[in-house]
Amino acid sequence: MKINRPFRFGRVPVARLWPNLRQPDLLPVQLARVCAAICFVAGVARGAEGILSNGVGARSMGMGGADVGFAQGPLSALGVNPAGLSLLKGPVLDAGFTAAIPTGEFTSRFGSGGDLENRFEIGPDFAFGMPLPSSPVSVGVGLIPAVGLAAHWRYLDPPGGADGGTTYGFQRDNSEVSLLRTAVGASVAFSRWFSAGATLGIDYNENLLQTPYVFQSQPVLRGLKTLLDLQTSGWGLNGGFGVLIRPSDTVQIGLSYTGPTSITSRGSASGNAWAQLQALKLNARSDFNYSAEVDTKFPQMVSGGVSWQFQPKWRLALQIDWVNWSDAFDVLPVKLSGGNNGDINGLVGSSNIEDDVPLHWRDQVVYRVGLEYAVTEKLRLRGGYAYGRSPVPNETLTPLTAAIPEHTLTVGAGYRWQCLDLDLAYQWDLPVTRTLGPSDLRSGEYSFSSTQVAVHWLSLTASVKF
Repeated sequence: MKINRPFRFGRVPVARLWPNLRQPDLLPVQLARVCAAICFVAGVARGAEGILSNGVGARSMGMGGADVGFAQGPLSALGVNPAGLSLLKGPVLDAGFTAAIPTGEFTSRFGSGGDLENRFEIGPDFAFGMPLPSSPVSVGVGLIPAVGLAAHWRYLDPPGGADGGTTYGFQRDNSEVSLLRTAVGASVAFSRWFSAGATLGIDYNENLLQTPYVFQSQPVLRGLKTLLDLQTSGWGLNGGFGVLIRPSDTVQIGLSYTGPTSITSRGSASGNAWAQLQALKLNARSDFNYSAEVDTKFPQMVSGGVSWQFQPKWRLALQIDWVNWSDAFDVLPVKLSGGNNGDINGLVGSSNIEDDVPLHWRDQVVYRVGLEYAVTEKLRLRGGYAYGRSPVPNETLTPLTAAIPEHTLTVGAGYRWQCLDLDLAYQWDLPVTRTLGPSDLRSGEYSFSSTQVAVHWLSLTASVKF
């Protein structure tokens, strides 16, 4: 809708409506896949699986994340399949880090563009596990980065908003989403050939969003564009279980389930709608502050795989994951309360605002294959590949939600020295470009735009056997 002169909703100038910049919704959207930046913050959003990790720890990552049928070590067990705790022969400590460097380019339909800052992001991981003496039970505890991304884009804000031409000029659009899980787990070896385990995690989620935002569903404010600075954090619970079946000495079959996680994060949202008000020729207060609440859901996932030592020095791993994005990332509800801008409160008729951001992510199936070769008793080489169609539809895609990489290549190596194992892995989320048609997001800022993203990952894990 093109607006060339000031207008009013009822008795209140539209200008006031704009200040509600509170856009926490966008946060999950990017959260969902701010993968566009796909940079890592604590476990990082991975290419083949949206914002979920392609493996936990360097051993798993070197095999393309195909570890549910092997789950060697407490880090892989707590992060992938808790039944793997039964494989421990004694106390083991895993500790390391995962880092990422994202690259990306954005071009709007107006010809302007920008890029993703190549920042080096790093996050830690830790796990300890041991079998209980004279018992079939093994236990573990760890700090597992389940999701993590940081997107830092630099580009000219595309014209949009209520008048179709509002822009806030050159912007550094920042979004960060992290989900850090403190997990405890236990596994029972019912026999030499069968074990089962479960985990319980306390999840901590932080969200940051600094970007121009267009209201999507609020009846009075929808279509208005404002600058937004949103920061929230919250806690939630998560659980999962898994089994390992060993029909022979060379074959292991693994199945695991990770339950959905719902987190209500709280914080603040502030912003300024000066450009939108100027475009509408409205004289109203443009800045605002709210208390913010964002309801975020992380998806449930089912994984199945097999590990086969088909030669004394060779091991092959195959895995399939199903990720239920459609129930988790369909719509993102955001609630703002206690607004301090009287013009906006008068326009909306309340100091509270609710807005829903459409995501409409699709369910995803991810295919993984990994290969390991024992060069010597001390040295192992690994390689892997993962593919999963991106869950993000073109209709709701923006640079801040561009979790679009689909193909991931991995290599890795492990070296054993006495009681210490050192594992190193590199992953490359291959570059992918999405060129959009019409966008379902209001004001059409990202219609007919183009976004390219790729990510480089590096992981190092040290394991000490006591």
